[in-house]
Amino acid sequence: MATSRVPVLIVGAGAAGLATSALLTKHGVRSLLVEKRREVFIYPKARNLSFRTQEILRGLGLADEVHAVADSVSTMMVKPALNSAEEQLAFDINALFAGLDELSPEPAAQYCPQSRLEPILIADTRRRGGEVRYGTELSSLEQDGSGVTAVVRDLDTGQSETVRADYLVGADGVHSPIRNWSGISTSGYGALPIFVVFIYFRAPWTKYISHLADGDAVQVKNADVDGIFLLVQGDLGMFTTTYFPGKGESADQFTPQRCKELLLKAFGEPIDIDVIEVAAWQPYEQVADQFRCGRMFLVGDSAHTMPPFKAGGANTAIQSAHNLAWKLAAVLHGAAGQALLDTYHAERHPVGRFNARQSLTGPSLRFLRLDDDRPLLPPDEEAPMFALLIGYQYRSGAVVSDAPAPVDPDAVSLVDELRGQPGTRVPHVWVRDGVSTLDLLGPGFTVLAGDERWCAAAASASVAAHRVESHEWAAVTGLGPSGALLVRPDDFVGWRCDAPPADPEGQLREALSQIVGS
Repeated sequence: MATSRVPVLIVGAGAAGLATSALLTKHGVRSLLVEKRREVFIYPKARNLSFRTQEILRGLGLADEVHAVADSVSTMMVKPALNSAEEQLAFDINALFAGLDELSPEPAAQYCPQSRLEPILIADTRRRGGEVRYGTELSSLEQDGSGVTAVVRDLDTGQSETVRADYLVGADGVHSPIRNWSGISTSGYGALPIFVVFIYFRAPWTKYISHLADGDAVQVKNADVDGIFLLVQGDLGMFTTTYFPGKGESADQFTPQRCKELLLKAFGEPIDIDVIEVAAWQPYEQVADQFRCGRMFLVGDSAHTMPPFKAGGANTAIQSAHNLAWKLAAVLHGAAGQALLDTYHAERHPVGRFNARQSLTGPSLRFLRLDDDRPLLPPDEEAPMFALLIGYQYRSGAVVSDAPAPVDPDAVSLVDELRGQPGTRVPHVWVRDGVSTLDLLGPGFTVLAGDERWCAAAASASVAAHRVESHEWAAVTGLGPSGALLVRPDDFVGWRCDAPPADPEGQLREALSQIVGS
């Protein structure tokens, strides 16, 4: 059996796995990503990208490619039948993102489903030297003190290969074999009592939705059918409906003939329909109790899965990948100690748990149809979208701060605004036409300051630095002329200095040492 070595083995090519691969290659770390699917996901899963996710893609240099295939945030209309002129707005999704436009150089949210994003991430990974293999499954896995040994098998040829990796990233979904193999437990509601069927079909049906934006959904609700239409591509569509096991219903009852009958009732008139595929799905709300087990890490749905009612799933996944990638790279390059890797769980677990719980609040509740006695969050605990998207503050060893440690390390720390606090995403301010403070950040640490002494200190410490001198920057951050921010490779403030520097190089080196644990 052939044996190969790779710094990082990634299992699962969803949004989390592909983002991890692309981000690692940005940091100069080679990875092998294996996925048992034989092709890129073609259906519009994980539809809306938040501005924070778009910032990460911008940092990869992919903003233009994403904007070229993206559209305005998707909405949902309600109609009694698809051929009916009568329609109304189901709920105003734009209202969820209201007031967030000034926080980022990117739009507050855009429609860019996984079917469009995956090819962009794959191409970027391969351009930078990363390897992605489809039709390849993980057969076995062992871990020791210096790495992991995995056997992967090509599903077409049946040939197996042994892969020795320094680290493994499990991005293998809600039922994660890697998480189960590691013995990591989960918390949360678990499987939600929502039973969904996806019906994929071809039909000359786009005439009914030609007046809607590309990503918009249409809910058809009448006496015979209640479901949601989504356009996939051309005449290929997807119809989503629910069934109720408590009433004796099952997914097996959705035969091609019954699906055609449902679709005809939803269309409101006879048209030719070809049912291509029928798939059952059940959403989960659960979070792994640990995101790290030795040299193995969990990202995406294997770490934190949630129903897709508040654009939480893929966005949270990509942001977790962003947090993990630079830390793995720093350790692999010998620039950080192993303790830095522990901060991945410390920082992302509270956020994952918070976002998962928040997915069970707000307008989504009417879709849940929960029929048991397990409590959800009370209405007064619903957080604004700002809190979910960017209004959190990391508390870990990778943040230098005088703030007291939280009483509950698993509780998310929230802020009302971004003002350059340690542990928060660095504020966005336009420094010149088309260039944000976020665009000044590179793959390493960056100092943002107004005093030239900080720039000289950064150069001595081999850290990038930029002078930011504007009234808006001073007003947003509250920094005086001699203040500075040390920004981590994931765009989060690692350290802040407000006082005039007595020994800027010494202070900077000490802060860097504390963050990376060296």
